[in-house]
Amino acid sequence: MLPSSWRPSRTISSGSKLLPEITDPEIESAFKDLMATNWDYIPESVVSEAKKAASKETNDALGQKHLKGLFAAAEACEEFSGTLVSLRMALDDLTGITGENVGPLPSYIQEAVKAAHNRYMTYLNSFGPDETYLRKKVETELGTKMIHLKMRCTGIGSEWGKVSLLGTSGISGSYVELRS
Repeated sequence: MLPSSWRPSRTISSGSKLLPEITDPEIESAFKDLMATNWDYIPESVVSEAKKAASKETNDALGQKHLKGLFAAAEACEEFSGTLVSLRMALDDLTGITGENVGPLPSYIQEAVKAAHNRYMTYLNSFGPDETYLRKKVETELGTKMIHLKMRCTGIGSEWGKVSLLGTSGISGSYVELRS
């Protein structure tokens, strides 16, 4: 047997939390189900579970607040995902399936792409330092669709470099604006 100083070990930072502390089991279950679900289309069973847990009487008011915030973000992402997919499809229609009609984008499409980017970045920047988990989930859900737009456009600004596909951008505590 190896001496204890030679044994490999995995250390965990006890000073950081990935998810908020939720004491009510029903709220925690709804929270985890929402976090695990793809937000392109949220199944009705997950929606009803979240609504039930968010409206129940409980001593875990903070956990309920976190669930409500997560649910609102999930609904917003579901709606915005549809907008981004529609915009991507419009770009595909303009350029053709294989890119045979590539040319300058009409101004209304350019403005729509810029508006989508601005809304995305504004939304990401609205999460507070205690909502890093939520920011990462939103980046993961919407980042892919934003990258799909980016891949179909040339000459877009350097601000598109901030769009993250895997939800790895940002340092906890660097975003202090509160959502209005």
